[in-house]
Amino acid sequence: MGYLAEFWLFVSRLATVTALLVRALLSFRDRPAVRFRLFFERAGGGFIKLGQILALRYDLLPPRYTEELLKLLSRVEPQPFTKMEQVFIEELGERPATFFRKFNSNPIASASISQVYRATLHSGEEVAVKIKRPGIDYVFATDFALASFLAGFIGLFQVFHSINLDELVAEFVIWTKRELDFKFEAENAEVLREHGRRHPNTIIPKTYLELSTSRVLVTEYMDGIQRLDEVIGKLDRNPNLRSDLLRHYRIDLSQMAYYFIVDGMRQYFIDGFFHADPHPANVFLAPDNRLGYFDFGIMGQVDSRRLELLKIVHGIANHNLQAVSEAFMAHSKRQMNEEIELFRRHRKLDHAKYERILNRIEEIMTANFREELEYILAPWYEELTEEGKEFKSSAAAIFSKLLLKAESYSVYVPREMAIFFRSLIIADMVALRLDSQFKMIKAFKLFFQTYPLTKAEEIIREKSHEQELEDTLDPISDLDYEQLVELKAIERERLALATERLSELVLYYAEHYEEIRKML
Repeated sequence: MGYLAEFWLFVSRLATVTALLVRALLSFRDRPAVRFRLFFERAGGGFIKLGQILALRYDLLPPRYTEELLKLLSRVEPQPFTKMEQVFIEELGERPATFFRKFNSNPIASASISQVYRATLHSGEEVAVKIKRPGIDYVFATDFALASFLAGFIGLFQVFHSINLDELVAEFVIWTKRELDFKFEAENAEVLREHGRRHPNTIIPKTYLELSTSRVLVTEYMDGIQRLDEVIGKLDRNPNLRSDLLRHYRIDLSQMAYYFIVDGMRQYFIDGFFHADPHPANVFLAPDNRLGYFDFGIMGQVDSRRLELLKIVHGIANHNLQAVSEAFMAHSKRQMNEEIELFRRHRKLDHAKYERILNRIEEIMTANFREELEYILAPWYEELTEEGKEFKSSAAAIFSKLLLKAESYSVYVPREMAIFFRSLIIADMVALRLDSQFKMIKAFKLFFQTYPLTKAEEIIREKSHEQELEDTLDPISDLDYEQLVELKAIERERLALATERLSELVLYYAEHYEEIRKML
C-alpha cells in the first residue's frame, strides 16, 4: 500500500471513528457505560482490542464501565471465503484441499482479526483453522496511529489528569501486535500446553505447528464445549441453565468459578507463564468440570519476583497483614538495593551508611503500611464472614486500592505483576457471574491447599535458578555496537531514575522523622 493510500485510509478511518464518538456522546437512549461499549464495538478493528484492554483497567474506569466492557463483542461480518482462501494459499502455497480431507468454507467464528473454519486432516483429526483477514495489518496500523493521534490531541487539553493516555496507547499497541502474529500465538500455546500436561482439568488445544504461519493457525477442534461468554450471557435468561449443565455435562458452575482462579494462580506462581487475557470469550467449559483456554496472543512471563507476590497473597488469605506489609517492603527493598548498587558503581557512596538509613526507613514504612492495610482490608474481611451478604467491596476495588497505596509507599510494581493483578480482577468478575457467592479469599486458600507456601517457594526458587542458568548463555559479548550503545543509554536512564527516587525517599523521611535526619 502506497503512502497516499495509507493517508486516505487514515483520514477515512478518522472520520468514521469521530462520527461514532459524536454519536455515542449525543445519544441518550442507553446508559453512558453502554454507549461507551457500543462505541468500541461499532468502531471495530483495533478499537475492539483497545476496549478489551480498558476492561482490565480497573484503576482508570469505574466498575460499571469495566463490567460493561467485558461484554464487548468482537464478532464482525465474515469476509467471502475466496478472499480468506487466498491468504491461506499465500501462506502455505496450496489450497486447503491439499492439506485437509474436509474443509467447511462457512466460518464457525468471525472476529476483528480473523475467521475460524472447521476442517478434517487426512489423518482424521478434527481441527480449527484460523485465517487472518486480508489487509487487517493495514487497518490495525491505521488504528494504532489514530489512537496515538487522539491520545496526543486529548492530552493537549489535559482533560484526564490521572490517566497517562500515551502509556495506555503504548500498551494497546504492544499487546495487539502480539495478537496479529499467529506464529507467536502458536508458540505460546505449546508452552502453556506443556505446563498443563500435569493438570487434567485444564485443556489447552493442541497446535499443529507444521501447518501454522504468521497468518494461519491450525489447532485441535474442541467439540462439546461451552464457551464461557455464551454461558454467562444465557444465565440471566435461563434460570435452569445451572442445573442443566450439572445434569447433562457434569459441570458445576460454582466449582468452576473457584477452579478458574486457582488455575490462573497456578500458571502465574508455579509455572511463571500465564494467560494474561482470561476474557470470557477466551475461556470454555468442558464436561466433567474441565476448563480450557483459547487465544494465546497475550501471555505473561515472570521471574523470581513473583515470590514476594506469593507471600502477599498468602498473607491476605490468612489475615496476616504484618506478613503482607513485610512482603511489600521486601519487594521495595530489593528494588532499592539494585538502585543503591547502581548508584555505588557510578558515584561515590557510603554504602554502609545508606544501608543503615534505608533499613530504618523500611521498618517505619512497614509499620505505617501495616496500618494502611488494616484500613483497606478489614471491611472486606468483615463482609466475607457473612454468608449470603452482597459484597460492597469487590476484589477489583480492593486490589486497586492496594496497588495504589503500595505505589504511594514507593513500592515499584513490575509490569508483569500488574498484568497478573488485572487478569485476576477480570477472573474475579467472571467468577462472580458464575457464582454470586464467590469469595476470592476462599480461592486463595484452595490454591495454598494444593501448593503450601513452603512447597510453592521451593518450586519458584528451583525454576528461577534454571532461568538464571539460561540467562548466562546470553553474555554481553554477543551484543553488537548499536545494542551496546542502547544498553549504555538505558543504564544512564536507570541511574537518573535511581538518583531521583532515592533522594526523594530519604528527604521525605528526613523531614518527617528526626532520627533519620540525625543519621544523615
